[in-house]
Amino acid sequence: MPKFCLIGIIPTPIPSCRAHSHETWEIVLYTLGRGVATIGKQDFPFSPGTIICMPPRIPHLENSEAGYTNICIQTDEYPQTGRVPVFFDSPDRSFYHLAMLLHTEFHLKRPNWKLITQDLFDILLLYLNRWEDKEPQHPLVENLKNTIVANLANAEFDMGSSIAALPISSDHLRKVFCKSTGCTPLDFLTKLRMDEARHLLKIGGFSVKEVAVRVGFSDPYYFSRLFRKITGYCPTEFSERGLN
Repeated sequence: MPKFCLIGIIPTPIPSCRAHSHETWEIVLYTLGRGVATIGKQDFPFSPGTIICMPPRIPHLENSEAGYTNICIQTDEYPQTGRVPVFFDSPDRSFYHLAMLLHTEFHLKRPNWKLITQDLFDILLLYLNRWEDKEPQHPLVENLKNTIVANLANAEFDMGSSIAALPISSDHLRKVFCKSTGCTPLDFLTKLRMDEARHLLKIGGFSVKEVAVRVGFSDPYYFSRLFRKITGYCPTEFSERGLN
C-alpha cells in the first residue's frame, strides 16, 4: 500500500526548477501557469489542473515563461505502469481541494494527523485510479453534472439556464451528455432526486412533504405522482413496505 511521505507547495510563481531527482515517487499538481516538465528525455506540457506522477531516481526539471506554481506530494510507491502517468483534475478541482486539506493537516500536525493524512492521500490515489481506468469525460459534461448535484434540493433550479450559460450550443451539449451518461440532463437530475427520495423514505422520520422539499420539489403532490410513475409505488407505500 502506498505510504504518504510529505507534501509541499510552491506558493508564488517561479520560472523554472533545475534538474533534480527523488528517491520517492512525486505526484505534482500544477495550479498556475503553463510550461513543460522534462522527465528523463521526455517532455510533458502542463497547465493548471495537470497532474504528473514523476518516477523516483529519474532527473526532472520544469520551465515556464510566465511562471508556475504547484503542489508536490511524495509517496514511497506508485502502481507501475511502464510510463509517466499524467492526469487532469476534475472541473470542480476535487484533487486540488483534497491536496490542500492534506497540506494543512500535514503541517499543523494536530491529533491523529498521521492517520488523517494517510487517509486523505488514499482518497487522492482513488481519484487517480478512477481516471486511470476510465476515459475522461467532456469537461462541460462534468461541469453540468456538478451543477446538477449541487442543486438537487433547489426547487428553483433552471436546467435550461444552466446549459445556456456554458460555452457550447445547448443541442450539442445535450447530445454529448446523453452519449456520456445514457440520459438527458433532466432525466439525470430526476434520477438523482428519486434516488435521494428513496434513501430518505427508507431511513424514515420524514413526511412526504419533507422528502419532497429535500429533493427539490415545492409541490409534494407532483413529487408523489412522479415518484409513483418511476418506482411503481406512492411514497407512503414505499416507506411502509421498507422497499429499496
